[in-house]
Amino acid sequence: FRRAIITMTFLGGLASTVFIPLTAWLIDSWGWRGALWALAGLHFCVCLPIHAVLLRDAPRRVVPAAPASATAEPVAGLRHLLTSAPFLLVGSFIVLFMAATAALPAHLVSLLRERGMAETWAIAVPASIGVLQVAGRLLLYFFERRFDVHVANRFIPCLIPAGLAALLLAPLLGTGTGALVLVLAFVALYGAGNGMLTIVKGTAIAQYVSREHVASLNGALGVPLALTRAAAPLVMGLLWQPGVGYQYGLWLLLVMSVVAIAMLLLAQRRVLA
Repeated sequence: FRRAIITMTFLGGLASTVFIPLTAWLIDSWGWRGALWALAGLHFCVCLPIHAVLLRDAPRRVVPAAPASATAEPVAGLRHLLTSAPFLLVGSFIVLFMAATAALPAHLVSLLRERGMAETWAIAVPASIGVLQVAGRLLLYFFERRFDVHVANRFIPCLIPAGLAALLLAPLLGTGTGALVLVLAFVALYGAGNGMLTIVKGTAIAQYVSREHVASLNGALGVPLALTRAAAPLVMGLLWQPGVGYQYGLWLLLVMSVVAIAMLLLAQRRVLA
C-alpha cells in the first residue's frame, strides 16, 4: 500500500510549481480579487466537470448487514486504539507536522521579499519546492526497498527541521551568495522532505497502530488536521513582527517539527521493542 500511495501523490507535488507563478501573474495582471475569481473559475470549469464525469460510474459501496455481536468486538477494539499510546503519539506526529508544513507556504513569497530577494527568486524558490517534492517521492519509490522502512521513517522527517534551520540562518549571511546558498539548501531539504513526509504520514497509522482500523483512525484525525491546516498560516502571520519578520514563527515551526519527530520515535520504540 505504501508504493500505491507514492504513485498517487507523484503529480500532486507539481501543483505549487504551476500555480505559484500562475497566481503571481494573475495578481500582477488582475489584482488579488481578480486572481481569486480566476482560480475559482478554474475549479468550477475544470475540476468540477472532471469529477462529475469520472465519478459518475463509480461503483457504490454495499455494506452487508451484520449481527450486533459481529460488530461489537471491532468497535470496542477501535475505541481502545483511539486512546492507546501509539495512536496518540503518531497522531501528534501527524498533526504537528501538518502545522509545520501548512504554515510556511502561504508566507514564503513575502518572507523572501522581506529578506531582500529579487522578485524572480521570490517566486522561483517556492515554485521549485513542488518539483523537489516529486523528486523526493521518486527517490522513495525506487529506493525504499533497499532500506529498512522504520529507519527511513526516522530519517525523512528530519529533513524538515534541517531545512527550517537553513532558512533561519540565511539572514545572518546578509543578502549575498551565502544567504542564497542557504535558501537553496532549504528548498532542497524542505521540498524533498515534505514530498516524502506525505508518504510517511499517510502510512504511519497502518505501520504503528493498526492496519485493520487504518481508515477509521485516519478519519478520527480529520478534524484536528483540518483545524491545524486552517489555523497554522494565521498563527504564522500573527507571529510576524516589524524588524523581526517571520523569525519567531520559523523558530516555532522548528521546535514543533523536532517535537513531532520525538513523538514518532516514541511510537516506534513502543511498537517495535
